[in-house]
Amino acid sequence: MKTTRFLHFFSLILLWSLSTSAHAQQWYHVELIVFEQLNSYTDEAWPETDFNMTAPLSPSVSGERIHPAKNSTLIQSAARLNKSPNYRVLYHKSWQQPIMRKASSQGVRIQSADGSINGSVRFFKSTYLHANLDLQLMQGAQSPRLIESRRIRSKKLYFYDHPKLGALLQITPL
Repeated sequence: MKTTRFLHFFSLILLWSLSTSAHAQQWYHVELIVFEQLNSYTDEAWPETDFNMTAPLSPSVSGERIHPAKNSTLIQSAARLNKSPNYRVLYHKSWQQPIMRKASSQGVRIQSADGSINGSVRFFKSTYLHANLDLQLMQGAQSPRLIESRRIRSKKLYFYDHPKLGALLQITPL
């Protein structure tokens, strides 16, 4: 009797732990386009910057998991931006990653092939999904930086704006 009760209790604990770990490990497809706004006229001056990562970077989403977004949802958006004389796409990649609770989430390094974009993007879950972008357009001593945190929803397209650069972000659950 005691053994049966113990086995039931142990089974319930095991099932509960599996369900919470599966919930914590929800994977998403992430797609990011970062572009420069070429005809933005502004008198704004940016402070001299020394780019330092504010969040630890995720080893699970390293360079080999980030791919050019050839068959992506935002391929037409990137093509339209590139055709316009007002914009230049500097980074367009996609990857898959789990989105964890804030305490255990880590950033993903964002770096363009030519070195013109440097930064990170960090996703985490609380009641809602959140995205923290920290992107810098490398233009010498005064390099503009886009830093923005936002509550997001999956399957929606988000636009991040700055006088010198912008970003389009979309995440989709797998």
